[in-house]
Amino acid sequence: MAPQHPPFPDIAGQRGLATVAQLRGAGWTPAQIRHRRSTVWRMPYPRVVSPHRGPLSPDALLTATALWAGEDAVLTGLVALGEHGVRTPPPQVATFLVPATARARQHDGARVVRTTRLPDPARHEGPLAVAPAARALVDGVCLERVPPPEQEALAIAILQRGLATPPGLDGELWQRPGVQVQRVRAGLEAFTGGAWSRPEAVLRRLWDQRPDLPVLLTNCRLVHARTGRFLACPDGWMPTVGAALQVHSRQYHQGIDDRGGDRWAATVEKDSVLVAVGARVLGVTPWTLHARPQSFLARVDELIALGPASPMPDVRVLERRG
Repeated sequence: MAPQHPPFPDIAGQRGLATVAQLRGAGWTPAQIRHRRSTVWRMPYPRVVSPHRGPLSPDALLTATALWAGEDAVLTGLVALGEHGVRTPPPQVATFLVPATARARQHDGARVVRTTRLPDPARHEGPLAVAPAARALVDGVCLERVPPPEQEALAIAILQRGLATPPGLDGELWQRPGVQVQRVRAGLEAFTGGAWSRPEAVLRRLWDQRPDLPVLLTNCRLVHARTGRFLACPDGWMPTVGAALQVHSRQYHQGIDDRGGDRWAATVEKDSVLVAVGARVLGVTPWTLHARPQSFLARVDELIALGPASPMPDVRVLERRG
C-alpha cells in the first residue's frame, strides 16, 4: 500500500502555493517533497512549490515571487505601481526591497535589492507587500528603464489619484538627488501648478513660454455667478477673455465613473455647459500639443484677436481648495 502523504497546505492569500519550509511544517518529509517535485509538482521559483505543473496566473506568479523574496521583502517599481492600479510601461522585472542585512539576488524576471530605507508597505495581499506609490515610482525610475515622458506622466497620475501627496513625493525625490529623477520632479511641479495630466502639463509649459498671452488659470472651478451652480472645471480658463481651453484626451477621460456614466461623453458635454453661459471653448488634443504646438498657439492667437466675449460669460472662479 502506498504511503499516505499529508495534504498540501492551503494558506490564506498564497493562491495555492507554499514554500518548502511551509511544506515541512505541514508534515512533508524531504523525500516526499523530492518525489512530488519529480512527478506532479513544479517550482516556479526556488523553494516555492506549486501543486501542479500547469501555468500560473499572473497574480499567482507574482505571489510566487513574493514568497521567493521573503517575509521582509516589499514590492516596488513599475510592478508595484501596477498593483496600485496605475497603467505603466511594460515592466522589465519585479523588484523587491529587503533590509541591507539580507542577500541581493535575482531569478527569472524577479530580483531582490538591498536598501537602508525599507518602506512600510502601503498594502498587503497574503505574502505580497507593496511599497507606497511615491517610493515605487522613484525606485522604478532609478532601477528600471522608464522613458522620460512616462516618468512625468506617472508622477502626475499618482498625485491626481491621491496615491501620493506632493510632500510625500518630494521627500522621496530628495532621497535621490541628480538628473535621473528630474522628469519626475517636473511632473510634481506640473501637478502643484495645476496640471492634472501630462497633456495639461504640456499646455501649461507652452503657455508660460508666451508672456504676451493673457492669464491662464489651470483646473479652476467655475460656478454660475448669480446662482452659484457648479458649471465645469476646465483644463484652462482665461478670465480676461471669457474662454476655456479643454484638452480632450481619451487616455485621461475614458471608462465609467462611480455613477455608471461614460466619462468621455461627460467630458465633451461639459463644453456645451460653458458655451450655454456665454463662454468660448477651444479644444485641443494631446497629439496637437506634442506634435504641432505652434498650430495650437496660432489658434489661441486667433481666439484672442476676437477680443473678450461680449457679453462676458456669467461665471465666477472659486478659490482653489488646498
